[in-house]
Amino acid sequence: MRVLELDEKDRLIIKVLQENPKASQTEVAKLVGLSQPSVGSRIKKLKELGVIDSSYGVNLKNSNMYVLKVDVKCRNPDEILKKLESCPFFLNGFVVAGNRNLIILLIGEDLPTLEAIVDRHIRILPDVYDVDVGIIVRTLKNTIIPLNVEFERSDKAPCDSNCGKCEYWGKICLGCPITGHYRGKVLR
Repeated sequence: MRVLELDEKDRLIIKVLQENPKASQTEVAKLVGLSQPSVGSRIKKLKELGVIDSSYGVNLKNSNMYVLKVDVKCRNPDEILKKLESCPFFLNGFVVAGNRNLIILLIGEDLPTLEAIVDRHIRILPDVYDVDVGIIVRTLKNTIIPLNVEFERSDKAPCDSNCGKCEYWGKICLGCPITGHYRGKVLR
């Protein structure tokens, strides 16, 4: 694995773009004291290295969406992540060192649906020993998070659940947008 090396100008470029992602290369060049072609070259290099990226998403601070942080103690974190990666409510997963070796971030418009996902798709797995759930209640800064709104409809849920015949659906869970058993407004 290559060690990332950033010089002072790279760090300034990143800082400027974080504060104003719409800044032109000319504006960035003036702020960091380089020519526009030099800034363009550095931005290209930083993108190729995967250091910076531009993406769109929902601002957690203004979205009224809920994010659940699920800490899991399990035997096979990669298998759990593979099972969840196609779920429209799945934001990201992190394999970590420590007692709870997996962190899962889920997003949804209501807490009962997220709770049902944890109960039906994480807690019941045989390789899961312990689960601790926390709700992110506020964010200090604007936090842009990707929202999975591009998925193909299917009769079968990506997690192999039988949405629509589940005891949670219709009572507390909004259902899975992929299967069409979804009563929410965001992921239609």
